[in-house]
Amino acid sequence: MSNNGSLMSTILAIDDDISILTTIRTILSKNYQVSLAKNVDIAKTILQTTEVNLILLDMEMPGTSGMDFLELLRYDNLFYHIPVIIVSSMGTADVIVEVKKRGAIDFVVKPISAAALTEKVHTVLQSTRKKISKLGLFRKLQVLEISSIMGKSNRVEDCIKDLEYFYYDKESDSIINEICKNAKDMEYNLVGEKVKQLLAAL
Repeated sequence: MSNNGSLMSTILAIDDDISILTTIRTILSKNYQVSLAKNVDIAKTILQTTEVNLILLDMEMPGTSGMDFLELLRYDNLFYHIPVIIVSSMGTADVIVEVKKRGAIDFVVKPISAAALTEKVHTVLQSTRKKISKLGLFRKLQVLEISSIMGKSNRVEDCIKDLEYFYYDKESDSIINEICKNAKDMEYNLVGEKVKQLLAAL
């Protein structure tokens, strides 16, 4: 499958089973950069040195399990935004619901189907939020502030779509989410106040 928009995306696969890692690399390497880690320690090193766009994570591993690592990722300001797909043979409905509650975005059942894995990876990467620079965020917030003051609802709506697509950091994200909610509710006075606070903090 051609993947023009995500050709250079990097996927980190973490599994203690080398054969599974090899299978994943074989399936995905035509369209993506694929990094492999047989445990969480190796994965952490890769994350510190490589910009990873998606993590494929085995649920059960010796030492730090996939579930434990998923929890750690959710609370890490550097890596919380990276989408995680769990890859496991334990694919019951209850397990899938549980891992999604813990922050996983999707689930692939072992043995891995090439078609299913490729489709899920493609779908997730197409919808993944992108990193925005401090200057980029500053400018978008300025446009939103001016548009809300002037009551330009169409322009405000465009700004919201942009802000929901990008991320900056976890602390700012929570405020941005509030701003977007206020803007959708047309509470422009609150939008202006919160934007000013966030701009002052950047």
